[in-house]
Amino acid sequence: GQFFVMMSPQEVLPGGTQRSIVPRAHPYSPKSEIPRATRDEKRRAQHNEVERRRRDKINNWIVQLSKIIPDCSMENTKSG
Repeated sequence: GQFFVMMSPQEVLPGGTQRSIVPRAHPYSPKSEIPRATRDEKRRAQHNEVERRRRDKINNWIVQLSKIIPDCSMENTKSG
């Protein structure tokens, strides 16, 4: 669960002191080793591979079901 404190900052922080934020030891720099376009292409290729495997699995299950179900041949499934 969540809870909320309904108090003034003077009641929460002893002595009414202000909370300070500690500066970073080193300046923030985003990872720029790999260009964004290369990273996006890699992600897209990986996504396409995952989707291709997913479609292949679905198609294999359809073929297996068509073999199990009587009077269901591949010619009938292609026509609808």
